[in-house]
Amino acid sequence: MDQLNQPLEDIRIIKKIMEESSRFLSLSGLSGVFAGIFAIAGAIAANMIIPDSIVNGQGYAESIIASEEGRRITMLLIGDAVIVLILALAASLFFSVRKAKRSGHSIWTPVSRRMILNLMIPLVTGGLFIIITMGRIPGWATASSTLIFYGLALVNAGKFTLDEVYWLGVTEILTGLVSLLIPGYTLLFWTFGFGVLHIAYGLYMYIRYR
Repeated sequence: MDQLNQPLEDIRIIKKIMEESSRFLSLSGLSGVFAGIFAIAGAIAANMIIPDSIVNGQGYAESIIASEEGRRITMLLIGDAVIVLILALAASLFFSVRKAKRSGHSIWTPVSRRMILNLMIPLVTGGLFIIITMGRIPGWATASSTLIFYGLALVNAGKFTLDEVYWLGVTEILTGLVSLLIPGYTLLFWTFGFGVLHIAYGLYMYIRYR
């Protein structure tokens, strides 16, 4: 009986080796949970910074960089976003390194490099889009675009890591598009996309892959 099962076991081993060589599997679900928590905290801070006319779509964003007060608001928002990004990246690196060590894998591999490259192209494009269009399009459109570009980045990188990352990206894109259609609730959609979805997907991934 063991000899009959041996070919199946060999196939499973080969499949596992091929998967590990083509996909980054050390991504921890806890990274998503903490990223979501940081995003919600950042959204609360942003809600206290951004004027209602920019949040709810009643006004356009051209005034946000045309005055001293507007420049102050812009710098505060940029600072808020940078802090959230740094904390999220630090959490992702910490938990991924810890998971990789536990499984005996290296976190810096050709696959992880390709994943990061594919992740960064849409993210950098989105960042440049926001910088170039700042003050030219409504603030709610800018906020919605961050969800869309981030979702595109996850979809682009998803083929190099867990399938859940791909579907998280699709959900982020849909959230951003709906946010464009309902500008009065932009900050809520932003909080849902970067906060709630991250926590939900992170918990699911942690329970499934820990």
